[in-house]
Amino acid sequence: MGFRVLLTLAAMMTLAACVSGPADVREILDENTGNTFFVAAKPLMFARERTDVAAHARDYATLVAVAVDESGKFNHYLVMHRWSTVDRRMLPAPNANAGELLILAEGRRIELSPLEEVPVTLSSRPELHGPKHSDAITRAYKIDLPTLRFIAASTRLAVRLPQEPLDVPFQLWADGRAALAGFVEAQTTRPK
Repeated sequence: MGFRVLLTLAAMMTLAACVSGPADVREILDENTGNTFFVAAKPLMFARERTDVAAHARDYATLVAVAVDESGKFNHYLVMHRWSTVDRRMLPAPNANAGELLILAEGRRIELSPLEEVPVTLSSRPELHGPKHSDAITRAYKIDLPTLRFIAASTRLAVRLPQEPLDVPFQLWADGRAALAGFVEAQTTRPK
């Protein structure tokens, strides 16, 4: 009887793995729009020290790769959550028109301008690796798969937000490059 139970459990685990898809990608159906979107399972998180304001304070920029299937047409985005552990009273108010993103990868400059509005499918979703508090500013950028592939393969990676008063680079804090590479691979090998 023990062997049958083990065999049944193994079959169920195999079936669950097949249904859930690649481990580096989460597939979510947006019930409001009917669109399916795919999210890299782990984000790239960048940080810069803010010892000028307080000990152990940091600014963060979390980057998440997302693909949205809108009736068979795929759009690729990089979603950025900009947040900080610095007391809000010590920070200048963010410029609503700002949001340019500069990714420095292997000495190459990847300059991205934000969309005017974050697409409704991508706004305020827990699957998008946003911070647990509401003080984050979220922006979305159109991007292509070759650029995401280049970022995932880069060994030297940093981020700048040139429109912020403090234009100091953010360094890689939590490495999601392997998940990003898996996300790109899943998008590239997706059936047409």
